[in-house]
Amino acid sequence: MIRYKGHMYREASLAEAEAEKLLAVTLPGSAFANHVFAVGGYVRDEVMGLESKDLDLVVDVPGGAEALAQYHKQAFPREVSTPRQLGQYPIWFIAFKDDVELEGRTYRVKGAEIDIAESQKEGFPDPDSRQREVEFGTLEEDMQRRDFTVNQLMKDMTTGEIVDLSGTGIQDIQDGILRTHPDVEPDAVFRDDPLRMMRLVRFMAKYGWEAAPEVVAAVERNAYRIDIVSGERIQGELIKIMTLGKTAQAMRFMQATGLLKYVMPEIDALRGVEQDEHYHAEGDVFEHTMLVLEKAAPTIEAQLTALFHDAGKRATQEFVGDRIKFLGHEEVSGEIAEAILRRLKFGNKTISKVRFLVENHMRAHSAKEWSPKAVRKFIRDVGEHLEDLLHQTEIDALSSHGPGMVPKDNPIPGLRERIKTTQEIPVRTKPILDGRTIMQLLDIPSGAEVGKAIRWLQEWVDDYAAEGFELTPEEAAELLVQEHTHN
Repeated sequence: MIRYKGHMYREASLAEAEAEKLLAVTLPGSAFANHVFAVGGYVRDEVMGLESKDLDLVVDVPGGAEALAQYHKQAFPREVSTPRQLGQYPIWFIAFKDDVELEGRTYRVKGAEIDIAESQKEGFPDPDSRQREVEFGTLEEDMQRRDFTVNQLMKDMTTGEIVDLSGTGIQDIQDGILRTHPDVEPDAVFRDDPLRMMRLVRFMAKYGWEAAPEVVAAVERNAYRIDIVSGERIQGELIKIMTLGKTAQAMRFMQATGLLKYVMPEIDALRGVEQDEHYHAEGDVFEHTMLVLEKAAPTIEAQLTALFHDAGKRATQEFVGDRIKFLGHEEVSGEIAEAILRRLKFGNKTISKVRFLVENHMRAHSAKEWSPKAVRKFIRDVGEHLEDLLHQTEIDALSSHGPGMVPKDNPIPGLRERIKTTQEIPVRTKPILDGRTIMQLLDIPSGAEVGKAIRWLQEWVDDYAAEGFELTPEEAAELLVQEHTHN
């Protein structure tokens, strides 16, 4: 990875641009001249004026993918990896292990990774599976099997010419419109590969593009087909959206088109769940959640915590007179968060952290009433999750409004100051004396007596800190022996 203007890039993204320059030298005069094309995001990004990366090539010659890979391996045997086929389809992979010297010039291609495919046409014979059948096809057929016109552009690697076979790809990029090929029904695009609906959502979030009306209608008709897509693949698209910080935008579109009730029915169900206007005049639980999401940091854990923090409110809603309560909703929200994340195949570490943050997101709302000891206990209890939890509580408060849309009081700036003052005397995350030391000092076996002693010690540590002193282990041992003797 390299850092440039505050962003991290794979070195290969620059190396692949050099690989394109190398191809412009190796292809003319060969059997592959005018038969090799860059496709997909690499060309789209170039048209948009962005750094092009992930160089994918298409060869419109039967057997051309393997032949092109072997051609470059023979030309540069030391610099190019052994070509290998990716799966069962006619797609081959090569990587540049070192820079290439050719005709007195050095091409900085080390690290470049290139997928090379034959132009294909494809079919999906089983409507309940994504398993596809492919055969050699023309460039036009290969282009039409791709999702949106903005991704159907090609670039002739021999001449450098951009080829827009759909006739609308470049204009759609300029207009910010996501549509399918004029000769391909949008329903077929989403029916063949339902994950394309999630890709649509991601492109809308990433580039601020709009979906054409006929595309939106096709999502509405085909939303149910997302059920045949694995949790891992849906997770991959969601992660890309979350790291953009655009989850709220994505969720709103997914809810409006019916896609959300198949991906996360628990979140879709929050639409229409009323809240007490004394605390949430901004709207129902779904609307409040979206407002929180819009403020969440663009990290996976922060976005997921904001998304799930009130997921349990539907199950815990109670009408008490003219008031609405959600007692214990944070615990239920934590359970729902874990269930969704496991369904989407997130890792245990992410699940554990998000559930902890969700289940504890209400604690700091009452921070103004806390004693110094309560502040220390909070710091100790949340440990390494302190900053993440403060962030969630703050954006939750900033997204909550009382009567007349008066913003709710934000307790976090004041709590941050108190935490800073409190930590002048370090807050121990572990007992000042461990269990073995306590058993030796008091000559007691393992059991309830040890737990009682640990609680005594923690009280003394906090009492000393409240007076501006730090209790030492030696002092703690002396106090413990005295207390045990007198009891």
